[in-house]
Amino acid sequence: MKQLFNHSTDPLAGERGQSIVLIAAAIIGLIAMIGLAVDVGLVFARGAQLQAAVDAAALAGVTELKTVGSVLQRKEVADEKAQQFLKANEMPDDVVASLRSSADTTPIGQRLYRVEADWNVELFFLRVIGRDQIQITREAEAAFFPLADIYASRRVEDGIVSTSNQGIFGPDICTAWGDPFSPRGATNTPKPRNADGTYSYTYRILVPKSYREDNRYLQVELFDPETYNQDITTQPVTLTRSSLAQSFGLPAESTEFCPSGSPRNRWNPCLIRTGEITLTSVTTANISLDQINPYWIVRLDENRGTGDTSCTSRSSYLEQYNTETRFQLYYFLENSDGTISRIDLSTYNGKKDNSDNTDLRWVVPGVTPGVNVQPGSKTFLLDLQEVDGRPAGDVPGILVDAGNGDVYIYLDVTSFSGGSENGFEVWAGPPSTDPNLPENVNERNLYILDHPGTHNSQGAVVFALGNLPMNSNFGLTNDEVQQGRVGEQAEKIVEVDIPLIYVGAEYAGAEVEIRLYDADSGATPPITFYFDSVAEEDWSITYGDTDQGRCFEVDDIVDARNPAACGSKWIDPAYKFTVPGVLDNCDWNNPTPETCTPFYGGRLVARYRGGFSDTFGWEISVEGLPYLTK
Repeated sequence: MKQLFNHSTDPLAGERGQSIVLIAAAIIGLIAMIGLAVDVGLVFARGAQLQAAVDAAALAGVTELKTVGSVLQRKEVADEKAQQFLKANEMPDDVVASLRSSADTTPIGQRLYRVEADWNVELFFLRVIGRDQIQITREAEAAFFPLADIYASRRVEDGIVSTSNQGIFGPDICTAWGDPFSPRGATNTPKPRNADGTYSYTYRILVPKSYREDNRYLQVELFDPETYNQDITTQPVTLTRSSLAQSFGLPAESTEFCPSGSPRNRWNPCLIRTGEITLTSVTTANISLDQINPYWIVRLDENRGTGDTSCTSRSSYLEQYNTETRFQLYYFLENSDGTISRIDLSTYNGKKDNSDNTDLRWVVPGVTPGVNVQPGSKTFLLDLQEVDGRPAGDVPGILVDAGNGDVYIYLDVTSFSGGSENGFEVWAGPPSTDPNLPENVNERNLYILDHPGTHNSQGAVVFALGNLPMNSNFGLTNDEVQQGRVGEQAEKIVEVDIPLIYVGAEYAGAEVEIRLYDADSGATPPITFYFDSVAEEDWSITYGDTDQGRCFEVDDIVDARNPAACGSKWIDPAYKFTVPGVLDNCDWNNPTPETCTPFYGGRLVARYRGGFSDTFGWEISVEGLPYLTK
């Protein structure tokens, strides 16, 4: 009864001991919260560690990718390099084994490499609620742009045509004529082709932000876009010399003929030497090549093919075999989701004949009377008017370089019929305000020389993307080489400095690879590469060889190649060298050019002895700096 009484009168009697249960439950909840905080922090730390490792793997792998034809290759090498970088970042073996990857190329030539990896992170405190581990996944995408922007001309600023021009052959001829890609039978150098089987050389026109601040319009001019040759064989040609040449006593005018031999044939080019080159050898005058007019251009194209992919040369001019060339302008639109799309702007088809009256003239398709673009196309005069600080006008939504605000206009040059060579040139810049600027190439050359600055690109630059089809106008003919005119005096006539690419200071230590195709027809070694911002005695590299029978390395000590021996071939192995500027091994107490040459950026220049009217090709890539896109 006492116990019953006490129980019934004590309201807490039945709850004695529950605090222990509550405390135990609270401790479990506290442990869960602490465990959640600790384990979640661990998961976030592991996630950051995995992301850094995956980023490094993507950046390392993308530079291993190579393109052969239209196929992206060496993905397995990229995967191996990516796994090495995962291990270097102390990732567990199961993380390395989980690597998944893919590779692709973009329309503008970027190589993309995507990687993804998983990490099963072991948990500690959360095991009390039955969770032993959690899987985290991280991904990254890196891009790499290996193709170098090759200067399309020595005279990109003013558009003078002198020591060289572009040259593309039609599809119905063989590669031995000097074009490694355009002929349909080009099996030794596979490259991506268009749906109709043609090949396009791609140019891109840099339009800096500074250009757009001063100019609303960009005018793209084409020189001699057809393959018509004048019917001048033994007829005299009256040429005029520059004012500088006249001041040194050369006659203002003279009557000349196309050189005897093959240049007098209508199916061959005809360039007449003006004699002004002799002024560059006058030591006291200190006259450079770019101050004189070395050639008077009478014909620029070659009409040689037989209408098939054979290498047979004809001995007469047949207009039916002339090449038709398509010039197509476009740009890349930046979509809201970060992807890009190609937007076609303007298309002009160069003719087989001279029906558009473009022979030896600079023209602007759609603007120059009679030179009409394809239906539905804009003209080659583009409106870059900006709205809210971004280009609009004819290029709304154009992809803008986030780093410097620059944009690019692209130009595809495609030969789609014929078997001859179309010699041409491209210039881009603001429309000229000088009403006296001539359209004829010879008259324009003289006018610009006599009136410097009247035709200036104001920062717009035409580049060939990775591959440049070139026709050398400056050099000795095969006959002159065989006659022994390769002495000291001849070198002053044929040696020319060709700016190839611009290399920024950030590329110090990177590898440059240069391939040269079909260097013959009077080309002679050596060939020297140097940077215009570095004294040659501090850094330059020369390749040369007197062995005329091959174009390979001649010994294990000197990495030497002979351009003249490589007709219808690529220089093999390619010219490879490292950009100077890495000073890690420099002994400043005993400096050497190889280890102690600073590099702040500059143009890479080739000093080359080309052949006269020799068609050849450059292909240049730079071991670039990969960057993350995702």
